[in-house]
Amino acid sequence: MAKMAAKGAIFAYESSTSPSTFSTLPGVGDFDLPLVGERDEIDVTSHDSVGDYEETVLGVIRTPSITVPINGWDGTNTHHAAMVTRAQANTLTNFKVTTKDTKVFTFSGYIKGVTIGNPVNGALSATLTIKPTGAIAVA
Repeated sequence: MAKMAAKGAIFAYESSTSPSTFSTLPGVGDFDLPLVGERDEIDVTSHDSVGDYEETVLGVIRTPSITVPINGWDGTNTHHAAMVTRAQANTLTNFKVTTKDTKVFTFSGYIKGVTIGNPVNGALSATLTIKPTGAIAVA
């Protein structure tokens, strides 16, 4: 398999549902996409368990929140403003990530927070925190 740089990934959200239209979020920086989260550990240790060892089974998969940095945040940009509006309204949003090698990943999630960065010596930025609900699917 050939190796390639990841630069060029597209992080988009469903900006319209009728018809379904995905819009690219401008200025997205480095982000990680959790394809499979971690399963809960359920302790099933009993008084008759062998030795002093716990016994465990695995439960549901917990998908971690996704942190999406936005470089060059502009609150008047339609798509940046939409993230704030959706966070305030607790709107379930469909997302689509297209990687440079054209793989497409889709998921639904809530924008838990939008934090604006105001560095003394740097560009205005923001960080979106998105909590996926359900599986992240390969389209």
